Amino acid sequence: MIDRRIRAWAATGVTVVVAGALALGGATSASAAGPGAVGWADFTVDGTARAYTGTMTLPGDFPQATFTSTSRQATIPSGSSTWQGTGTPVGAEYDSSRGRPYLNLRPAQDSPTAAAASVTTYTFDRATPASDWSFVLGDVDADQVTVSATGADGVAVPADALGFGSTYNYCRTAAGGPSPSCDAAGLRDVPTWNAATGVLTGNATASDTEGAAAWFSPTVPLSTLTFTYQQRSGFPVYQTWFVTKTFTASGVVTNDGAAYPGAIVTVVDPATGEVVGTTTTVGPEGTWSVPGLVSGTPYEVDVTAPDGAAALPAVPFTVAGDDSPGLDFAFTGAVPPADTAPLTVTVVEADGTPVADRPVSIVVPGQIDPVASGTTGADGSVTFEGLDPAAEYDLVDEVTGIARGPVTTASGASITLDPTVEITTSIVNPDGSAPATGSTVDIVPVGETAPVASVETGAGGSFTADGLTPGEQYEVVLDEDVDSAVTITAPATSGTIPPVQIAAPATVSVEGTVVDSDGTPAADLELSLIEADATDPEPVATPNTDAAGVYRADDLVPGTTYDVVADGEAIGSFTAPTADGTVPTITLPAPPVVTPVPDPEPTPDPIVTPAPVVPAAGGQGTGGTGTGGSGRPLAYTGSEPGLPLGVAAAALALGLALVTGSAVTRRRAGRR
Repeated sequence: MIDRRIRAWAATGVTVVVAGALALGGATSASAAGPGAVGWADFTVDGTARAYTGTMTLPGDFPQATFTSTSRQATIPSGSSTWQGTGTPVGAEYDSSRGRPYLNLRPAQDSPTAAAASVTTYTFDRATPASDWSFVLGDVDADQVTVSATGADGVAVPADALGFGSTYNYCRTAAGGPSPSCDAAGLRDVPTWNAATGVLTGNATASDTEGAAAWFSPTVPLSTLTFTYQQRSGFPVYQTWFVTKTFTASGVVTNDGAAYPGAIVTVVDPATGEVVGTTTTVGPEGTWSVPGLVSGTPYEVDVTAPDGAAALPAVPFTVAGDDSPGLDFAFTGAVPPADTAPLTVTVVEADGTPVADRPVSIVVPGQIDPVASGTTGADGSVTFEGLDPAAEYDLVDEVTGIARGPVTTASGASITLDPTVEITTSIVNPDGSAPATGSTVDIVPVGETAPVASVETGAGGSFTADGLTPGEQYEVVLDEDVDSAVTITAPATSGTIPPVQIAAPATVSVEGTVVDSDGTPAADLELSLIEADATDPEPVATPNTDAAGVYRADDLVPGTTYDVVADGEAIGSFTAPTADGTVPTITLPAPPVVTPVPDPEPTPDPIVTPAPVVPAAGGQGTGGTGTGGSGRPLAYTGSEPGLPLGVAAAALALGLALVTGSAVTRRRAGRR
């Protein structure tokens, strides 16, 4: 299963009915351009490399999605150091995503081939709206992404229906509020969109830059959305955000012309029969509202008839890019409602300081869904109207999930937060070096997604963070790298704690180069990587060099030394780094120099001195040097004795040359 740190960061909240309405997962913002509330998606991830599954949850009634991915790595950063600012095109439309999570994915393998691409497919539980939602693909530079989708009928939609907005760079935007302080080189890199092929391609040189992004707002309902992600160079990742606008339906319930508080209001999606929201009318005006509705979806709102009143028919309505007010119900003859009363809740720190902007809810004991929910003001208080003065309620601090109670409208209520501590320490990389000044450190409660503190490092990786609960465990995350998060326990009192060394990832990927002795790329060379100290020398990777002599290998263990083997012989070694990166270039030895052996000089024919004529017995001859036992001349028996030795030496030299040439040919053939 996936590392628990990813699971912890990927956890999402439970959908609940709040404030007499439906409040679902995802942050909202009142400052978005145009009408509607904005929500950026939450994610969960589970599984292992190249076999991930997960969810993408947008707020309100937006169709929920599951996804599968063949990415070799999946993480969910918090969005504290990388986000879409209001100066970006998507941020101008939907407001900033700062502090909201996004999904980081990689190719299946770091190789510039279609076979090494990762495929991530989102499947929606019903067709999406045809407007008022978008997705963003970020950090597209040394890579490319093919975007495809199917419509509500399951048929592929054309690329122009994906609603390409524009390409841009989210780093250091010129105007419109804060933006991430990336792109230190000021390259302002942007990708290129091909509307004919549906491919978003990074810069022409496939350089690893920062902040290159594009946004899309589909114009037709989708049932699936697929991103096919391919490496072009290095070790790229790509980022995915989803965002939507939701809208609110509202109205007033009256009886005999007077407001009727306490009436039960239900909003339903008639196509599925799903209850989208349930609330009650509150306050002396008898008003109700249900947020979280999406554009283009037909809804029906119904009010349960009060005692003594005749039922009224449900009212159909469709959200069309704006809120839907005026959905009123006028009953007659109902029994007057019971008296109601307000309840004021105050939230303070342990020292009595009021806590502003703190979300709290009130719940009937034994139930899950809140009766009402709100956020404290500057004085630390929030008032809930229209409650039953005879009922008891529990208070829930939505930040910690801790319930307190019971309380009544007569007693009032307050929440005193637990005391917190401040820590001062420093953070170091796995190799012991300090991160760059200005790096982001997130302090996240174990099992949660939102940081309690996000700070930047000073000199030597130093930082100070407050708001930690004594004895609680937190994940310390550097630059949103959740794979390297380290768990600490908050001390009992504020003070300095030992330095925090972030963990090396379980595996890394490397890129290396092999060249011949003259410096030219050793192309098409078959390699094997073997652990140098392994008792069982089985290859852990078998990459091939490309035309540039570059090889890539995944899933290596940081700090482990590997031998690089070609043709059964080690040609080099390296120690895997503590993060994805390059390893030293290997230069092959020069082939042995073979000196040709010249053909031996021809041996002249031996000069044979004629043997003297030996006369027959009793006769005369001409003279000679030897005679047989019979007195006849000795026969010539062969060449001179040095010749056989010369021929043998020449044959031996020729054989050595043939063996050496065969070895060189075999090594070069191994590259093809």
